[in-house]
Amino acid sequence: MSELKNNSELSITEEKNQLRKALKEIRANIPENKKHSADTEIISRLLMTKDYYNARILLCYFGTDSEINTIPLIYAAIANHKRVALPRCNGDNLDFYFVKNLNDLVKGSYGIMEPDPKKCKQVRDFRTSILIAPGLGFSPNGDRIGYGKGYYDRFLSTYNGKKIGLCYHNLVKFNIPVEETDCKIDILITEKYTRNI
Repeated sequence: MSELKNNSELSITEEKNQLRKALKEIRANIPENKKHSADTEIISRLLMTKDYYNARILLCYFGTDSEINTIPLIYAAIANHKRVALPRCNGDNLDFYFVKNLNDLVKGSYGIMEPDPKKCKQVRDFRTSILIAPGLGFSPNGDRIGYGKGYYDRFLSTYNGKKIGLCYHNLVKFNIPVEETDCKIDILITEKYTRNI
């Protein structure tokens, strides 16, 4: 029985790794002009949601070159008088810190820009917040495939606010392999639609 379980887990891991590789390749090959246009449309759609309007705190991430550019979202939220918090890796976990601008960031784990804890205050109360969950891909029913480290799944397992996935339309896949520890999102936003799940 345990042998079957181990083989099953291994096959899901392999399946996820193959999908990650394929999604990274698709994303890396999006032409810059199409990427910029899609980024603008995705952020615009998010800014028009009721959940964004009602939130007082935006838990966001700092997008890497091939990810959706979240800098306009961070500045829009600050201009809308919301508090913006970005994640910082702490061992196996994520902590979120409030930032006032991009000068509050330093290069951290995996070369990703993170809040400087010397300048920023840690978020202790997540009420009235929404979270933008990064992912390589999402399914229409809210399944998410991340980068394989489990940081966000661990955080999402105890997070009670709305979880929103931003995704290029061609990275939405119907059959994303999932495990018990994988957490779903509540809203999926692409450059073509906003889907409440």
